[in-house]
Amino acid sequence: MPKVKPVLTTLLRGSAFAAVVGALGASTALAQPMKPGGAPGAASGSEAAVLMQRLQEKRDRLDELNEELMALQQQAIDDNPDLASEREALQDYVEAGMEDAGYDVAEGRARVEELQADLENASLSASEQQESRQALRAELGEMREAQQQVMDGDEFKAKRNALNEGVLAAMEEQDPEVRTLLAELQRAQAEYQLMAQQIMQQQQGGAAAPPQ
Repeated sequence: MPKVKPVLTTLLRGSAFAAVVGALGASTALAQPMKPGGAPGAASGSEAAVLMQRLQEKRDRLDELNEELMALQQQAIDDNPDLASEREALQDYVEAGMEDAGYDVAEGRARVEELQADLENASLSASEQQESRQALRAELGEMREAQQQVMDGDEFKAKRNALNEGVLAAMEEQDPEVRTLLAELQRAQAEYQLMAQQIMQQQQGGAAAPPQ
């Protein structure tokens, strides 16, 4: 099973600060839509194929935007040691908060890596892989919950916003169009999620209108 790639949702919300999430192994991904097929009342095969193709095209564009913005962000941090130090300090702050909440970050990270390795082990039976998949899902859930408790705090938000503004300013020095790219990413994400929801409704026999 491939490891999930971090997704840059919007810099100002802090998801561009993917170093915290990625370093803890709690990356997020866009929801995967259902495969076209067999539900009663589902769209015809040809219509479903067209919808899925359009959805994949939107996903491909999201990946392109995400990769471009992540590269700009990393370059901005690499070129500004103070930003790199500030990012590391914020990561340390999150991990310390998680430890205070009772979650062992090092142990959790090691557990995630172990379970991911299990899922890539072709010698495991289907039932063993299913057990590892469920355990990984549970571990990541605990990790995200502990992380979110810290990230919901006012102190974290203030630190994150200050870092994000600094990173955004540095990114704009590299590419003045970075805010335009961020706006396009937000718009594409909303469209992708709506399209995926509409496809699922059609597959389940719903009466949703086709994606625009």
